[in-house]
Amino acid sequence: DAIEEAYFSLINNCGIESEEIEGVCVGFGGTVNGPAGLVLISSNLPAWHKVPLRDLVSKRIGRPIILDNDANLCALGEYHFGAGRGSRNMCYVTFSTGYGLGIINDGRLFLGTSGTAGEIAHIVVDVDGPPCTCGKRGCLMAYASGVGISRMAYDHIDVGEETLLKEFAAPDKKRIHGKYVLEAAQKGDRVANEIIHTAGYYFGVGLSIIAQIINPELIVYGGGLSRMGDAVMKPAMQGLRESIQPELLDSFELKPWQLGDDSGVIGAAAKVFFDTE
Repeated sequence: DAIEEAYFSLINNCGIESEEIEGVCVGFGGTVNGPAGLVLISSNLPAWHKVPLRDLVSKRIGRPIILDNDANLCALGEYHFGAGRGSRNMCYVTFSTGYGLGIINDGRLFLGTSGTAGEIAHIVVDVDGPPCTCGKRGCLMAYASGVGISRMAYDHIDVGEETLLKEFAAPDKKRIHGKYVLEAAQKGDRVANEIIHTAGYYFGVGLSIIAQIINPELIVYGGGLSRMGDAVMKPAMQGLRESIQPELLDSFELKPWQLGDDSGVIGAAAKVFFDTE
């Protein structure tokens, strides 16, 4: 309902007809089979399982739809118009509610066989680690994400540790936002500082995995948690250095995003105009 309302409100406000629209691209924060038009699963929206989002939206608005993962679209946006301009092989990493990855290979978005290439969030980095929202244990996302930060906060609260984060705890374990954890850390809260350090460290571990498997010339990072600055980037660099093959440490450049929160929207347009056959 919200997508339909936003679409028609936008074109009405712009004074154009739906038939004038070249294409519509929808980005979704979860595992997506774009060519099939399916949302396979989402850690953020557990009820979304094999949802034919492309066709559902297409019927609502009466236009063809392209569906893709949100990190893929951010990668396209930064590649064409942001920090990735001039590169040929780059990756975009989103460090936010989840941990996402978009891969640009020789100037084109790499999707893999079923459109799910880049699903780094659910790579297991600790086989005996904590439960992840996907049902496995010890996934990268269980540490390096807003979801992971909230989980770690409740772990500390549940065992009775003294922390300012208690005031944000809810009986239903409603997610504790990362900004509150950062505020507590800035006030000297030991638990909050430990959580942010762990999240940042595993963010860096993820970067090492990307560098070793994909070997890009450039990794662009963004997302809400990246705005924590040195609080996460210092442990991230530690995690990267301690996890990567030393010979590959200087094999890529690391840059922050340039387009910010608009990267996915701009990337969606780029998908329509530049990245379709």
